[in-house]
Amino acid sequence: MSVCRRAYARPQPRSQHGRHYLCVCVHSDVYRQVRQLSTEHQLSLSGAAHHLLRLGAGLEPLLPLSTSTVSSDSHGD
Repeated sequence: MSVCRRAYARPQPRSQHGRHYLCVCVHSDVYRQVRQLSTEHQLSLSGAAHHLLRLGAGLEPLLPLSTSTVSSDSHGD
């Protein structure tokens, strides 16, 4: 059994605008799912985890995920 060795007692910065920060340890199978969603939809790991967490809680996702990839032109590059 692996152990997450983060100092949870360390004070974290106060959240602003209703945002909160979490540090979690997950099993490899969960990490693979988050990583896969992140790669497929060009999300950050935290964005992918947030999406899956909302779905698991029975909530609507903040943004629907599309199967098309985002082109670099849409970012103004």
